[in-house]
Amino acid sequence: MLRNRYEELFRENVIMTIGHLMLAIGRPRESILRDLKGIGYYSSYNEMGKYYTLDSTPEFDKFGLWTYRNAYFSSRRTILDTAEYLVSDSSAGYTHDQLRRILGIGIQNSLYQLTTAGRLIRRHVGAQYVYFGKENFGVQWERRNNMPVEPIARKSGRVPEERGYPDMAPTLVIDVLIAVLRGYDTEPAVLDYLSRTGSTVTAQQAMTVFRYYDICKKNSPIPE
Repeated sequence: MLRNRYEELFRENVIMTIGHLMLAIGRPRESILRDLKGIGYYSSYNEMGKYYTLDSTPEFDKFGLWTYRNAYFSSRRTILDTAEYLVSDSSAGYTHDQLRRILGIGIQNSLYQLTTAGRLIRRHVGAQYVYFGKENFGVQWERRNNMPVEPIARKSGRVPEERGYPDMAPTLVIDVLIAVLRGYDTEPAVLDYLSRTGSTVTAQQAMTVFRYYDICKKNSPIPE
């Protein structure tokens, strides 16, 4: 049965491109897309949607996001709907930098489309633009104005000591940092989250990243 073949392929690979599926299934692109639509799928919101996974696979976090290797998925499916949801659901709106840290990618063009279409509201707060939900703008605006002004992120210019930099693939360092930004702020929590995404990060590697970027918390079990 064709459906079973797709399920078997995604169990083995978790995420696949249309090109991979065409080779494995032996059907044209249009047929593959039609098959996936019948089964239920998600496409990544990064890399121009090139990665696919079955809709039963993702374990979405509190933001409705799921990452597997270098592919990012959203329970809202599109980046426009995802950004609109995140901003509207926030307590005090988001800057682009805050959204970039949550989503793992820059979305300036998407925010421009959302504000131009009237789906989000953009206002200057301090030296930065902040994006607010259309329906709860007043509440978010008041809360944002009662918050300390967030400094604009700048490159520190600090040259790290060579011996202290994580001796691991940059993609694994990014895996750990993305997990931290999504709220997994201790080494065990990061390892548990990354093991579910298929990352090969080890406990020693996670500890090294935590130490290098000084993101250990007082309640973290990582030894001093």
